[in-house]
Amino acid sequence: MDRNELTEQNEGRDGARPDSPDEAPQKSLFRSRNFLLLWLGEAISLIGDQFHLIALPWLVLQLTGDALAMGMVLAVAAVPRAIFIVVGGAVTDRFSPRSVMLASNFARMALVAGLTLLILGGSIELWALYLFALAFGLADAFFFPASSAIVPRLAAKEQLHTANAIVFATAQMSLLAGPVLAGLLIAVFGNDAAAESAEAVPELRGIALAFAVDTLTFLASALTLWMI
Repeated sequence: MDRNELTEQNEGRDGARPDSPDEAPQKSLFRSRNFLLLWLGEAISLIGDQFHLIALPWLVLQLTGDALAMGMVLAVAAVPRAIFIVVGGAVTDRFSPRSVMLASNFARMALVAGLTLLILGGSIELWALYLFALAFGLADAFFFPASSAIVPRLAAKEQLHTANAIVFATAQMSLLAGPVLAGLLIAVFGNDAAAESAEAVPELRGIALAFAVDTLTFLASALTLWMI
């Protein structure tokens, strides 16, 4: 058998060449049900995070008109995240990353849903936003270590570089799409709300809808994690 016959035999009956070493890990990752579920859920959740990051400071500005108050709310969320992230890592090691991510997603979903209802009910106040930011930052402190630890459990060692690259690229894409979608939602529905009543807080309905979308993304992420 000459060299050409050997090449044809290796290519297979359909004439397709075998996967190159660089292509094989990526293809096998996207054939993995668990990795696909994780990737899909986190892609949706990352877009929801952008809705949150746009809506929360905008809500504070609409309620107070004070840039300092906006910075304080964001700082209150960052403090427990920074302090308890080590605890979150220890809890992730003690239990499973999937379980910790599920608990964090359900907790944050409940917080954002409650905030949405307060906004729609017209009873939202600044002190409630401080409490919300504190609790949300605490839940984040457990989610981030778990989300970093789960990828190596779903991808083989030779796939890990590709898996991390896919997760990073998805996060970057969410930075492009999320703020645009959130801004459009707040602008369109906020203008309608302001037009209906002169006493209405401008863009209050749009902000509430942005948080409602964030709530649904947490639910979607929790469901995909549940299926892993």
